[in-house]
Amino acid sequence: MIEIDSQKLMELELLASIPQSADNSILILNNVGVIQWTNAGFERLYGYSFKEYAPFNNNTNSSFIKVLSETDRNFFKKNSSFSFSRSIITKKGTVKWVQSTLSPVKNNLQEIERFIVIEFDITQQKDMEEEMVQRWENTQTLTEHLESVKDFVEEQIQELNEQKKALEIAKDKTEEVLNKVLPYEVAIQLKKKGYATPRHYGKVSLIHLNIRNFFHLADTMPIEELVEQLNEMMVRFDGILENHFIEKIKTVGGSYLGAGGVPLRNKSNPIDALLTAMEIQQVIIEINTLRRQNGLPVFETGIGIHTGKVIAGVVGKNKLSYDIWGDTVNIASTIENKTPEGKLYISQHTFAEILEFFDCEPRNKLVLGSNEELLLYEVMRIKKQFANDTLGLFPNADFLQTLSKL
Repeated sequence: MIEIDSQKLMELELLASIPQSADNSILILNNVGVIQWTNAGFERLYGYSFKEYAPFNNNTNSSFIKVLSETDRNFFKKNSSFSFSRSIITKKGTVKWVQSTLSPVKNNLQEIERFIVIEFDITQQKDMEEEMVQRWENTQTLTEHLESVKDFVEEQIQELNEQKKALEIAKDKTEEVLNKVLPYEVAIQLKKKGYATPRHYGKVSLIHLNIRNFFHLADTMPIEELVEQLNEMMVRFDGILENHFIEKIKTVGGSYLGAGGVPLRNKSNPIDALLTAMEIQQVIIEINTLRRQNGLPVFETGIGIHTGKVIAGVVGKNKLSYDIWGDTVNIASTIENKTPEGKLYISQHTFAEILEFFDCEPRNKLVLGSNEELLLYEVMRIKKQFANDTLGLFPNADFLQTLSKL
């Protein structure tokens, strides 16, 4: 407890006069950033009561402690307040954006005794800003696509007029290969400009699948036969990805990586990724059932999904490849590695995006390199009100209608 003199008491009484029903969160910090008092708006914003939030309060990685430790105190001699925005995870696991304004309270010696903080929920504003950026970038990409299609048609007409059949055949073959190797939008950009610009993506959902006994199978059966079986299975995977607007990134050995939200951004990619992964699970179950009946070893698999930021672009010169980079890729791979055989695990970031449509159960926590903990969830089924079957494997019309509006 902190000792409060009469002047401080008057200030607290003034704060208490603010309606407790207000959505704004109001806090009092000590001079190093430890929270001393909150109003009811704090619990409505964070989902935690002041008592429940106490374990996070004295953490040196606390947002307020960190901000004040990095801020020169001379700043407050010329400025009456300091504002910054950040994302938080509420008690329910949802992500919110918050703008905090810190105002110092000084004693007679002009020394800072504490800070008064007023916080606003700016999640809707952030979502609107992101949506505007996404619309603008999608418009730019579609504009480039239309221009490229126009150029492509003009080139084809010119070649036909000049009767350069040999060049036409070579060009058609090149384009066919390019479109199979790269996403269509990226292939168009390469064809027009000769290069594809790498891009940052704020929300991409990665599906990482691994056939864990790949090398064991390679030791127990002819490699040609194994590759043929893998090819048949992954061709089916490719078709599922295409149906759900998920981009296949690459396969390495028994590892298979797909991404939703690239190269064209969309808000529904976490849901698209789960629907894709659940269909892939059913394909694996079907294949393994037949293999058991024929006395063959099954494919041991796990699937992990994580949603986060990535950078995507084309690498290579003679052998082009569309690839993605970032911590999100590594985390998705780690989640798959921690997933029990035959199961589908997702991160808390993906869970926050899909909880309205799917039944999930919390599992173990994943400790990242920065000592940050990431809660993992097992996907059980589509919620009954959105399922088209009793097992909850396939979405109904209500689900698809809601998904189309995202």
